[in-house]
Amino acid sequence: MAERSRTSRPVSAAATPGKKKPPTGLLLIGGAAILVVIVVIAYVIANQPAPAVATDYNEVPVEWIDRNSIGNPDAVVVLQGWEDFPCPACASWNQTVKPRLLDDYIKAGKIRLEYHYFPLSQHEPGASVSAQAAECAADQGAFWPMHDKLFAGQNSGAAAFSAERMITYAEDLGLDSRVFTQCLTGQEHFQAVQASLSQAVSLGLNSTPSLLINNQLVDNPMDYAAVSAEIDRLLAAAGQ
Repeated sequence: MAERSRTSRPVSAAATPGKKKPPTGLLLIGGAAILVVIVVIAYVIANQPAPAVATDYNEVPVEWIDRNSIGNPDAVVVLQGWEDFPCPACASWNQTVKPRLLDDYIKAGKIRLEYHYFPLSQHEPGASVSAQAAECAADQGAFWPMHDKLFAGQNSGAAAFSAERMITYAEDLGLDSRVFTQCLTGQEHFQAVQASLSQAVSLGLNSTPSLLINNQLVDNPMDYAAVSAEIDRLLAAAGQ
């Protein structure tokens, strides 16, 4: 009788001891979960407030800067920006649209830009505190530098709009911190901020940023092409 071969047969993968291959269903569920996490992370990153970039105002004549207004006081085109310092969309507008307006129109004396306070209730108390801080800075001729500081501070969260942080910003800008602190804690500009809010409500504004060009509300203030086209149209109509 022939001797049976002693050579071992290959062992199939199914019979191999150790780790078991996870079911296909679990792999699909795990992959889907990872995809959801990636999508959520991407959404959070995309919706982070845009950090405002500090602007150099040295090329604008000093006499063209009057508290919260910047540009030729005789300009035939006036832009009114109704904004809220804790508003992420406002920070984005000031990072993307405002610098182009400054370079293309304000420095050339073609338009004047006015900042108006529209503190939203969902951002209180920081919305009103920061607006009053901007007014206190304006008392010392530093509205626009403080304006940029406030928008840049969004990256620090709600703490960026506390009175303590406002005072730190004032010190960073080289303002008289004693005078600034007295102005802010004494709420010397509370009525001015409230008056601006009341005016925004009376105009029927319901979101920030809201942009008016010669008193006409712009549909999409984030669309620089549309904003500049309307400015150009008004300048041409005025023979400029």
